[in-house]
Parts: sequence; structure tokens; C-alpha cells
Amino acid sequence: VDILSQNHGVTDPDGFMENAEKSGIGDLLNNPETLRLIAEVVKDNQWPKTRQEVYQLACEKLAAEANKRHRISKRKTPISTDELLEAAGRLFAVQLLSDKTGVAMDSDSADEQFPHFQDFMPTGLATVKESLNTRLFRPEGEERLIPSHRSIAEFLAARWLAEQVEQHGLPLRRILNLILGRDGRTVAGLRGLYAWLALHCREAR
Repeated sequence: VDILSQNHGVTDPDGFMENAEKSGIGDLLNNPETLRLIAEVVKDNQWPKTRQEVYQLACEKLAAEANKRHRISKRKTPISTDELLEAAGRLFAVQLLSDKTGVAMDSDSADEQFPHFQDFMPTGLATVKESLNTRLFRPEGEERLIPSHRSIAEFLAARWLAEQVEQHGLPLRRILNLILGRDGRTVAGLRGLYAWLALHCREAR
């Protein structure tokens, strides 16, 4: 409550938190970075109509370069927000489906739970590297990164997977084989990804 009112200028912090719970993003308030982002996204307590809109706006904020000097230096080789979100979504999808903790920026820092980012077989390395420098990721030890928040990773991973199914012919069954257990139910750690996939992908629904 104090942080919302004193640091972020929220005049009704109790109402803010209540609306966050109603929008299904109450868990994002526990992290100082995502708390700040939600406060930026929601101006004058005017909440987006859906949880999807909240996450989309939050991801766009996370992908944006906060440092003006850095923004100026990148004007000659601009990379769009959509490109950054797509690159991050691919990394998050591979990470979640392979049950990894995060990514390593350097091969010396890589291990079983933190593969080197090139092991994720990304396309467009310049864009991938730029996405890794955004606030979509946060440090976890030397030369290692994890998602800024797991629910952010689930949202962008599902968004990327939906695009692969609907625009690039990736068989939905191939994804479901990784998400569902032998009993036909969602693997516990992938329920968030499963739910967002149903939202993003008409064929999945």
C-alpha cells in the first residue's frame, strides 16, 4: 500500500489491489518490478477490460528500453517491440516445455538448468540478444537470466506457440504431447501455459 501511494502515485491503493485481484493478476503485485509496471499500465485506476490486455500492456512496457541514452544509440538499428516479444516468447516456450530454469548468456555459465541461449535454436540472434537485455528477463547469478515473472513467460510463450500453429503449420498435437500427461491432464507446471494457449490459439480452443 505504501509503495503504491508513495512511489507510484496511486491515490487508492486498496482499490488498486482489489482490481488487480479481480483481473487475475494479484500475484504480479508481490514483485517490485511488476508492481511498478502494473502501476504504469493502469493510469488513474482505469483498468484494461481483460486480463489479456493487462498482460499485453505489461509485456510491452517490459520490452521497452527505459534508458533514453540507450534508445538514442539504437535508432540506427531499431528492433520493434513485437519482434522483441516474439523472440522472448520463443525462448520462454522452449524453457517451459523443456522444464529449464532459465538461460545462460555465456557458455561458461551454462549447465543443465541454464542452457546457453543459442541452444534454444533461436532465429535472428541480434533480436534475441536484444530481448535478453530487456526487463522481460532478470538476472539470476552471473551471466544467467530467468523470466521477470513466470506468468509473463507463460503468456508470451503461449502467444508464440499460437502463432506457430496458426501461421506456420506447427501441429497442435505436437505441443499437447509435451503439455499433457499420460492421464490426459495438464502437467502441473504447465497449467498457466495451457490456459494462455487456449486464449491465444483458436485451434487449441
